[in-house]
Amino acid sequence: MRKSKFVRRAGSAVAVGAMVLTGIVASASSASAVGSSACTDNFKNTKVWITDSANFRTGPGKSYTSKGLVHKGDQNFLAYCDRGNWVYGKVLKGAHKGKKGWISWDVIGWPMNPPGHIPGR
Repeated sequence: MRKSKFVRRAGSAVAVGAMVLTGIVASASSASAVGSSACTDNFKNTKVWITDSANFRTGPGKSYTSKGLVHKGDQNFLAYCDRGNWVYGKVLKGAHKGKKGWISWDVIGWPMNPPGHIPGR
């Protein structure tokens, strides 16, 4: 049984479209995570505490994907650097222990400083 020219072309167009769409989706997901290379200021690795439960994100902003919540606790985040109002570091305790990501300055308590205060600024 022979397929019509239209059916063959439509099938090819769908296959090509699926490959293109898959490539776009794959490159968008891998580009969505932003590491320490996005930092504008580096500082000595400092253990800080989370003053209120907060989303732990893939990049410095609310538009980035949440990896989950980091809960309020005593010195449970190791801060490496920042970009704007976001701090990049590694979770030291809890469900996300060992994972790196971004947390808002608003929920970071620095040793000997009030929450949200940026040391040396």
